[in-house]
Amino acid sequence: MSELHAERGETRGEALNTSIPSRRTLDGFARQPGCTEGIAIESLEAGTVLTVHTRHSRYRVVVLDGARQRALVAGGSVFPERTAVRIEGATAGGSALKIGWIGVGLRLELSMGRRRITTSRVCSVKIDNIPPPEPVSVARPH
Repeated sequence: MSELHAERGETRGEALNTSIPSRRTLDGFARQPGCTEGIAIESLEAGTVLTVHTRHSRYRVVVLDGARQRALVAGGSVFPERTAVRIEGATAGGSALKIGWIGVGLRLELSMGRRRITTSRVCSVKIDNIPPPEPVSVARPH
């Protein structure tokens, strides 16, 4: 009696039943639309402003340091004021996480110190403002 039925947690027979729903596998997670539809925070310049609409809330995100996934977030019931956070990434609600990603159809996971916050599913992500490029000084020949 060693067959495991993943959906019921029962043991029967002698073989292991590996028929786990694809959404619960790493490969299934990687194929979800939210893993391809979204924004990589590391690709954004400091000062970029995003609006993230989730199923239950709207968040305004100001990128502080894309490479370090640092941002200011305001919105929803958890962030009534702008709050410094680390954008951990996108999750389907389990332990798999697409690091530094805000994915449509997935939940957004943020952290404040040791506290982790997971939003409801992201419905849309919009870039509202991109900071202007740094002025380049051109040396003139004498």
